[in-house]
Amino acid sequence: MEKGVWLEFEKIDDTFAKYGLWQAPLKFRDQKVPFKAILKEIKGKPRVVSIVSRGYRLVPNEMVHEAVVQLSEMFNLRLMKREGHVWLKGGRVAYEFEKDGLRGYWTMVFPKKYKIEGRDKIMLGVQIRNSIDGSMGFGIDLFTFRQWCSNGAIAKTSDLEIKSYWKHTKGLEMDINKLKETIIELLDRGQTILDNYRALTALKLNQEIAERLVEKLPKKYLPEYIKAKEEKIELLKPATLWEVYNSITQAIWHSKTASMFTKRNLNRELHKVLEISI
Repeated sequence: MEKGVWLEFEKIDDTFAKYGLWQAPLKFRDQKVPFKAILKEIKGKPRVVSIVSRGYRLVPNEMVHEAVVQLSEMFNLRLMKREGHVWLKGGRVAYEFEKDGLRGYWTMVFPKKYKIEGRDKIMLGVQIRNSIDGSMGFGIDLFTFRQWCSNGAIAKTSDLEIKSYWKHTKGLEMDINKLKETIIELLDRGQTILDNYRALTALKLNQEIAERLVEKLPKKYLPEYIKAKEEKIELLKPATLWEVYNSITQAIWHSKTASMFTKRNLNRELHKVLEISI
């Protein structure tokens, strides 16, 4: 076997060096390969954080943040760094980063309140997300915030006819006006999920739904009245699906150990089980 370094960088692209990001096309035995490395400055040193295709369109989270600043001004929303959950109220945008800044999330909540049942009120919003390592595309999803217990839920919107998800390819651009239009369209579609919520208030938890919840979600997020022991699942008290939904979304949203990436996936599984769609 030949000795020496086989995998090498070609000329490094420093377009986003001001953000502490570089792109380095790769070659193997002096021949080009269809991949490149994404490097990010972490603790003062550049580190390879991902190997992606050469066609991968890098969009720094800082650029997304700059776009969100403009959007927050357009919608008259207050921009804040998220350092908790209870203060995420209407009229605000909360942002956070995870995995050494590889993934970013910007959660907008609009001030208008919608009545669901009794004193229960919901505010609509969106969550904008992006990654620089290929682990997640750039997109905008519908978000709901329940005022009563200060918990949020994210609804997947990439399957809609509304363009709200973009892969990191050549067509990805930070067009503020298009992003604004997408947000307005998603908020309009939010009426559908509110109708779904109202329908849940009249539906009862049954054995079949409980079994599906136990199958799809970790036990720590399930309400205490769904008791799962070995292969036996017992319902300890009657509950509406609205009560079940809020118990689970509250446990997910307020989790101190789950990342936002994990919370998004858990929300998606919950929505599938309860057949919540927009």
